[in-house]
Amino acid sequence: MPPVEVPPEPMQPMRRPCESVSLTLDELRPAVTLLVDQSGSMRSGYPTRGSEQTRWQVVRQALLDPMAGVVPALQRSIQFGLVFYTSHNGFTGGACPILSEVSSATNNYEPIRALYDSVAPDDDTPTGAAVLQVTRDIQAAGRRGPEVILLVTDGDPDTCMQPDPQDGQAEAIAAVAAAHAAGIDFYVLGVSSDISGDKLQQLANAGQGKAINARWGVDADAAEPFQASASVAGLTTQLRDILAQVPLCEVALDRDVGVDELRAGNVVLDGQPLGYGAVDGFVLEDSRHLRIQGKACDTLRAAGKRLSVRISCD
Repeated sequence: MPPVEVPPEPMQPMRRPCESVSLTLDELRPAVTLLVDQSGSMRSGYPTRGSEQTRWQVVRQALLDPMAGVVPALQRSIQFGLVFYTSHNGFTGGACPILSEVSSATNNYEPIRALYDSVAPDDDTPTGAAVLQVTRDIQAAGRRGPEVILLVTDGDPDTCMQPDPQDGQAEAIAAVAAAHAAGIDFYVLGVSSDISGDKLQQLANAGQGKAINARWGVDADAAEPFQASASVAGLTTQLRDILAQVPLCEVALDRDVGVDELRAGNVVLDGQPLGYGAVDGFVLEDSRHLRIQGKACDTLRAAGKRLSVRISCD
């Protein structure tokens, strides 16, 4: 008796996972960790030694002045955190790096001001070790929105193993590159000429995934380094220029999505549906990110409370 042929089972269509997100907008807002050098040289004049104000004082004004500082001005739309870093002669003085910190949150001016006023310039500059630790802390926090580290430093980096001489540039570059690989945007602002323009450029390039020796203004594929101007107002402007690059209306998704899926999706801001491609709606920035735009972005930045995204639930 010939064998009975069993017809193959029909192929089952591949099911796409449901993309469903509902977040308070405070969870979605970008988090900017202000990583500030607490080395002893921050007591020196700004921007050059012998100037009337210290680097420590001028950075505080640019960040925290109630009328012009970037933190009070932007704290509703950005989750600001503050981390000071130093060491006491590297590992020979105990823990390294020594961090004093306030975690990122919106409306965080008062805790940040209180921390700034409770510490003072101290000793060494283990930049690489500090960037690595902050990167680990950001990853452990698991926040939903974009993550940024803004390094403010006045001198060449050293290391925990060798605090003197200050020969920690290679370690700092490696740490910054690791932050970039972890999906964290990185910017650097030098607040004195004690850190050379070349070293700032290398750190800026590493933080943006660019060729390490590319030069801003010469090579097309170079990140912009920031070097202190001669006034508090100038430094404040530089900080604002950096923070203007932070994505304030971007939504990260858990999987790749396409335009057709997105057109059929449902994106709602504070109860109001947003249209794909609309001037005051949203678009697909790339396969993993939506960008809210127009008046919807203004609402999200200023007064919005909840965003709901639901896409392709088979």
